[in-house]
Amino acid sequence: MSKYLPKKRLEELDRQLSDKDKAILQSLLCCRYLVTGQIRRLHYTESKSKSAGHRAANWGTAKLRSYGLIEILDRRVGGVRSGSASYVWALTESGVNLLRLHDEAYTPRKRAYEPSPNFMKHTLEVSETYLQLTEICKCRGLELVKAEMEPACWRGYTGEDGKPASMKPDMFAVTANGDYEDSWFIEVDMNTESPSVVLDKCRRYVCYCKSGIEQKTHGVFPLVVWLVGSESRKSKLIQYITDCREMPEKSKGIFIVIMRDMFETLITSGIGALNEAKGVSV
Repeated sequence: MSKYLPKKRLEELDRQLSDKDKAILQSLLCCRYLVTGQIRRLHYTESKSKSAGHRAANWGTAKLRSYGLIEILDRRVGGVRSGSASYVWALTESGVNLLRLHDEAYTPRKRAYEPSPNFMKHTLEVSETYLQLTEICKCRGLELVKAEMEPACWRGYTGEDGKPASMKPDMFAVTANGDYEDSWFIEVDMNTESPSVVLDKCRRYVCYCKSGIEQKTHGVFPLVVWLVGSESRKSKLIQYITDCREMPEKSKGIFIVIMRDMFETLITSGIGALNEAKGVSV
């Protein structure tokens, strides 16, 4: 467990850290967990080669770790033989407190236990989706206006029974192409949730859409994108949604189920291009 750093020491570190150092801390705050390779792709793209970028990422994370601002989780991705590339990084409480020197809205988040394998795997997949979105926008000349992960992207509303309810997407994102913006709620499916869990999530999206809160705040209701890992899972999710008698027919149009390899086509060209490629059902 990392040592608590007093405010005076955090202020000293804040003056010493580079913009890149602080950007890494911000990325870990946003994503919760990142492996070394993901940090390289986010913050060391200017390196002459992948190996040079990886060395730079190793050096940068080692420095932040020595300051007590980030830590390595006990569990690795890819096993011990993967070396430093398998390290999973997280902010320490002191890392969050350093960021709070500039924005007190950041909530201190103390990790009291090692995350379960399934939770960490899902969180890293969400982080990978964020990286993919960042790379798509950079390569295709789009702007990533906003990207929020849980819990920042969660929404509260009043349910049909009059009680407080919540909708918990994995990610909320806004991309822009010139003056035109697209908004997305993203669900990263791991093929582990039962039909009842998937449909409960869909019902919450429908109820939240009916509330009009999102439309009043942002002008539109985002498209709900389910990212899946196989054609069989894609077919199952589509069937779950289309066969649900409790869901109004017109509400099913807010959902889209696609394979991850069609994500770039959706972000850059929209639903029409996916329909032409027969890569999606709505």
